[in-house]
Amino acid sequence: MKSLFAESSGTLAYAVAESFNEDIVIEILLRLPAKSLMRFKCVSKWWQSLISDPGFAKSHLQRLKAGDIISSQRIFKTGPFEIINYEVLDGSDDGGVVVKSQEPRMDAYTWYAEHVGSCDGLVCLSVLGRFVLYNPTTGERRNLPSSDLFRLPKIFHGFGYDSRSDDYKIVQCKGTDQWQGGSTIWEMAIFSLKSGSWKTTQVRRRHLYGIEQAGVYWNGALHWCSIDHSKMPAEAVILSFNLSEEKFQQVLPVPELDGGINFKGLGIHGANLFMYHGSYTHCFQAWIRSEYGKGGSWTKLFSISTRGIPPGYNHTQIIPVVYTRSGKIVFQLNASRMILFDPEDNTYKDYPIQNYSNIYSATYVETLVSPYLGCEPSKI
Repeated sequence: MKSLFAESSGTLAYAVAESFNEDIVIEILLRLPAKSLMRFKCVSKWWQSLISDPGFAKSHLQRLKAGDIISSQRIFKTGPFEIINYEVLDGSDDGGVVVKSQEPRMDAYTWYAEHVGSCDGLVCLSVLGRFVLYNPTTGERRNLPSSDLFRLPKIFHGFGYDSRSDDYKIVQCKGTDQWQGGSTIWEMAIFSLKSGSWKTTQVRRRHLYGIEQAGVYWNGALHWCSIDHSKMPAEAVILSFNLSEEKFQQVLPVPELDGGINFKGLGIHGANLFMYHGSYTHCFQAWIRSEYGKGGSWTKLFSISTRGIPPGYNHTQIIPVVYTRSGKIVFQLNASRMILFDPEDNTYKDYPIQNYSNIYSATYVETLVSPYLGCEPSKI
């Protein structure tokens, strides 16, 4: 009996030690960048299973958002698909190539792909009315159905995360010519990644002009820059769509400035909302905002001259994509060129991208988040 107890105790001690070691391994792996974890999948079957687990991916994302992991941000562009490690050209990244071809296996006509939005490492694309959700870090992609409602021009859309339902959503919206009580009727379609289906609805809104096509996801809502012509003079506004409540809001003011300035667009800088403006006077300005509500305010990020930017592009064709750690700016010029601009000496470098057609670009953070939300691809 004593020997049996000793054997049993030894087995228990081994199991405890093994479990303890596994906890340490998991804790170490959760601190590593997503790209490294993808390479470590080949270490063992257990590591592959662990790193592929949706719960592990979610914990890793939480660590990333909390700042426990140094995030790796990249630019994803279409026409053709390429990954741009923009810090390499800036000299801020020691390794890697500047531009890497990235061709997810999709249907034909991928050169028509348009950017819908990016969130938590997932990039949403629209390809001839259909949607594709793609993680450039893991290579996973999921083909999604079209809404069958919006195949017409002048549609604006967006993609983001609903924390209340732990779901990712695609939103499409189109204004109509129908008027009701001084407002126009907007037709909407919302896709839930968790349910795999669309639902449609109608909302009443003031008539807004010049709404950007792709919304920017920030703090649980999608945001578009627009012009409100009901005001005299017309003024720029930020239109928001809360993904949990599924309601439009106009809760964010634009930065208060002297003189008439028209804002051109929105973006993301780190964890902040980014708003920019360009003018015919070669002046380019940008502001960031860290939070909603009364505690939030706009802070000027930069105000620069764009005289050093290659000629032939007006202010509407100069789009800031990202602001680098060293203070340089990645600009997309029209729909065909991308440069790294140094405002200190008005010089620039071209990114060696390919250009088969109009390009769309977006930043994303490298994560392990799957477009299947824990479901097996074969079951979707």
